[in-house]
Amino acid sequence: MTTPERSLNGADILVRELINSGVNTIFCITGAGNLSIVDALVREGSIKIIYSHHEQAAVMEAQGYSRVSGKLGVALVTTGGGTSNIMTGVLSAHLDSIPVLVISGNESSFHCSNPSGLRAYGVQGFDSVAVMQPITKASMRVKSVEEVASTFQALIALAMEDRKGSVLMDFPMDLQRSPAREAVRILQSAVPSVDKKQEKLVAAGVAELVKQLALAQRPLLYIGNGCRDSKTSKRLLDFIEKNRIPYALSWSALDLFPTGHEFNVGRIGIYGDRSTNILLQKTDLLICIGTRLAIPQVGYDKIDFGRNATKWVIDIDPTECSKFDGLGWNILPIAAGDFIDTLTQSIDPNTLNADSIDSWNNSIREIRSALPRIAQVGPMPKDGFVHSARVMAELNSCLKDDAIIATDVGAGLLTGHYMLSAKGSQRIFTSQGLGEMGFGLPGAVGAHFAAPKRQIVCLNTDGAIMFNLQELQVVSENKIPLKLFIFNNDGYSMIKISQENLFDGRIAGSTTSSGISFPNFKALATAFNFTHITVSSENDFNKMHDVLADNTAVIIEVIMSPDQKYLPRLSTSKDANGTLISPPLEDLDPLLPIDELEKYLGYKAHRNSYSARGLEYVEA
Repeated sequence: MTTPERSLNGADILVRELINSGVNTIFCITGAGNLSIVDALVREGSIKIIYSHHEQAAVMEAQGYSRVSGKLGVALVTTGGGTSNIMTGVLSAHLDSIPVLVISGNESSFHCSNPSGLRAYGVQGFDSVAVMQPITKASMRVKSVEEVASTFQALIALAMEDRKGSVLMDFPMDLQRSPAREAVRILQSAVPSVDKKQEKLVAAGVAELVKQLALAQRPLLYIGNGCRDSKTSKRLLDFIEKNRIPYALSWSALDLFPTGHEFNVGRIGIYGDRSTNILLQKTDLLICIGTRLAIPQVGYDKIDFGRNATKWVIDIDPTECSKFDGLGWNILPIAAGDFIDTLTQSIDPNTLNADSIDSWNNSIREIRSALPRIAQVGPMPKDGFVHSARVMAELNSCLKDDAIIATDVGAGLLTGHYMLSAKGSQRIFTSQGLGEMGFGLPGAVGAHFAAPKRQIVCLNTDGAIMFNLQELQVVSENKIPLKLFIFNNDGYSMIKISQENLFDGRIAGSTTSSGISFPNFKALATAFNFTHITVSSENDFNKMHDVLADNTAVIIEVIMSPDQKYLPRLSTSKDANGTLISPPLEDLDPLLPIDELEKYLGYKAHRNSYSARGLEYVEA
């Protein structure tokens, strides 16, 4: 007996569109609201489905996949709580400009019309489109089977065009099952219109910048994740090397070029390199390309950022550019790749002040040599603990050149993004804009499925791992050879430090003695089929080397001192009157002697640098 031929339904059309768009992996949690889509995926069979254990994690896994593959990340969730659980992952992708499509099931379409303004759609549904609208590039509901293809195509076009981001496709369950009665509509790509006025403004801006580059004695580029496109990054590196212009990388772009590259001067920010922040305040021309210059980058006083420099911001997002209105900065709302092309075509290297730039590069090398990264992290801990910076320094020596490193908050983020030395084709990433606990593990899982043959490492903490702990089963089920570092420092160390500094040492809910607790990580490893090792001193580093080289899942539990601080950092202190004092960005804790700071700056230090040391400031 032959099986009668099926007619296509809404879910089948969606699967066809996914395949035609090159999607080959989806992160999914099955539920009543998406069963027809799951069934269509399984029947078709060519798309790999990774079954996650929480919708938040599924979206984060789609993020990790997208970050490493450069493709669209896709997550499939059900209605009700399945959709409400995605918010953190969706917002995280949106803030970091990661193209992610979330397909959410919903109650039947006649419930979704909701003419009576009911709180609930049917049994579990709600107005997910309206809820997700402010935190996505677009949030759309399928309104008929005939609109499945056009809605899908419109959403992925928005997700993938600059500035990239997250989108939501809400798909009522009756339309998933309904047969297609008309030909599938194909969305015609619109030809982008050319804004001639904007084109002229950009051309005039680049011409002015070229003039300023020719006069600059201490130019500095600040490069962000907007330059990650392979063609853009290659052209940018060619420009840097041809003109010998030094550059700093944002945390989101720290793996764009090797840390050891001749003109790479390090990382700027409130947890940045001391030497690089000093160089920032010495430059006379600062060109920021493809970075949104958030508070962790520029510090608490935007006006003082690059205080002696003429500043340029090149960013495709006009809303981000508007943050600098009224500051006298030069703004070019243009894609990084287009800017680099125009700049390269416009500049004659022979017009640059080569002698001054060479002198500037020599000065940079002297300052960086005098203030090496590892020497700024503060005192080493007593016996029984190991400093997270020492672990990262050792990790640099045993990571493969193509390793993927996903980090969570705390030690993984702060020490990792401070100490990791990018090389080869390594990919290093975290949730930068939202900075939520719980991203690291699912981010690493998603990254593995984008590049399953590459070494995969997750830098996590005892506090953050608890937020998506269930995804350890995804690692176990799929036999992912994940190397999971858990930096154990007895709780939420960053929160504890803030409580100590700002609330007279009153600690609440940030340590095991103040209300939170954690599992036995060795027992946890056994439960999820991981190997477990403990690193509590530098003598244990040989064990770390051994497990990093094998092909199994391992938890490396690093025993940190609960009192270790993440240094260097821009810290806030109180004076004798209780007034909060924030030193300028170049004056990181632990504070250098004022005369030493001024020696590196080459001029009198900021008034707040004197106040932070209890010194009287006298005008020069």
